Amino acid sequence: MEKIILKNVIKCYGDRKIIDIEELKIYQGEKIGIVGINGSGKSTLLNIISGKIELDGGEVIVNGNISYIEQLNNEESFLSGGEITKKKIDDKLSEHSDILLADEPSSNLDIDEIEKLKRKLKEYKGTLCLISHDRNLLDSVVDNILEIEGGQVTKYRGNYTKYKTQKEESRKRKQFEYEQYVTEKKRLEVSINKVKNEAKSMRKTPKRMGNSEARLHKRGVENKREKVEQRSKSLKTRLEKLEEKEKPSMEYNIFMKMPESLRVKSKYIVSADNLTLKVGNKMLLDNTKFNIKTNSKTALIGKNGVGKTTLIKEILNSNFNIKISPSSKIAYFKQDLNNLDENETIIENILRDTNQDETTIRNILASLNIKGNDVYKKVEVLSGGERVKVSLTKIMTSNSNFLILDEPTNFLDIESIEALEYLMKEFKGTILFVTHDRNLIDNVATNIMIIDNKEITEFEGNYTKYLEYKENKKKKVNNNDLLLEIKLAEITSKHSICKDEKEKQKLEEEYMKLMKNR
Repeated sequence: MEKIILKNVIKCYGDRKIIDIEELKIYQGEKIGIVGINGSGKSTLLNIISGKIELDGGEVIVNGNISYIEQLNNEESFLSGGEITKKKIDDKLSEHSDILLADEPSSNLDIDEIEKLKRKLKEYKGTLCLISHDRNLLDSVVDNILEIEGGQVTKYRGNYTKYKTQKEESRKRKQFEYEQYVTEKKRLEVSINKVKNEAKSMRKTPKRMGNSEARLHKRGVENKREKVEQRSKSLKTRLEKLEEKEKPSMEYNIFMKMPESLRVKSKYIVSADNLTLKVGNKMLLDNTKFNIKTNSKTALIGKNGVGKTTLIKEILNSNFNIKISPSSKIAYFKQDLNNLDENETIIENILRDTNQDETTIRNILASLNIKGNDVYKKVEVLSGGERVKVSLTKIMTSNSNFLILDEPTNFLDIESIEALEYLMKEFKGTILFVTHDRNLIDNVATNIMIIDNKEITEFEGNYTKYLEYKENKKKKVNNNDLLLEIKLAEITSKHSICKDEKEKQKLEEEYMKLMKNR
């Protein structure tokens, strides 16, 4: 059954047509992931379906009742952003509607809460339309991807990973077709030029030639010229009818250099021992320790409120219990974006403090969808998402060897997050980053630091490997518990039938000893 139908739907903002959908049908039980670059119209589409905004043309038919988890918009509350988001999700799911619209529902949630959200959305029985930049969430929950590009929508079967595979196959096919088009166009142009030169080289009738000979020569030349002209026309017609192929978007091969003067020779760029951190009366870390390996990509994870940002500030402020390599040069990304000069252009901001050449910088910006003359825009006119991209580019190309990135994916679309992943892996120095994006950790992290129960635990590997380690450790503990219970039962059985008092005493002592380890 069709739950949502859009016909000839148009929505404009000013002179820009942001949505232009001839027909879209979403069926009962479908779970749709909606993707597209920032500003492509994802939230607008959900607002159209929910009836929150008026159309400039077309109609929307909804068969069922809707619940809508909207983005958090600076709501005043005694609750934290994560708590408000969790409450919104629970409230909307409790309505048991036929259709659930969700706009970035994982924002402000930590990894554990995102896992809970994932389970809730998988269990939801109705029709789901989900906007998210969390690729792991999309992979786990949705069965179709709806891509918005240039106002129009394209539907892909499968989750996000399958969608990316289809997109890559399409890109390769377009690249092959474009290369064939360029080759054939060049071949025809060369052939046309050859024919033109051939026509020019045809000699006129020699002066000493007799009249009858001259007439024969002239007739022969005219016949040849006529044939050449026919060939030329035929080639020109083929060139005109050659179907023009658009050049597909290029992949950016970016090489980021690290000057020898910025290389850190020590094994650890940061280390701490006997570290205790408090905020007011709240104990965040209690006599813990950690090491950050030089040139590692270390993800700092933990639930909201455990002290991740506080620890970063202590590193930046050189807490006396934290040792930082004297050859380290730190660049810090945080959400206030105070590293940008509003009155300068994008390229001026970045070139002021960099060890990369302008071509590399332009390629990095282009990978983040800031292309061509856009680099000459002043920062003051940029959107929030564009500012994040410029700030990240400035930090990643600066004269630094140690990057600290606090939630760098906020306000970025998936395409930009994937570009950021590439840049983080390409960076030659050390990165410490805080994120709740599981894919980012899996694809970038070489090490993980986990804050839990006022302690820091270190792990070498990415997030999936860390989860596997935890699961194996849990199984080992469970197996040990089972063996302990068997041993205790065995001692109890022996004790019940034992008649020797000394032997009973030994069994009781062994029992008490095992109970202490229970």
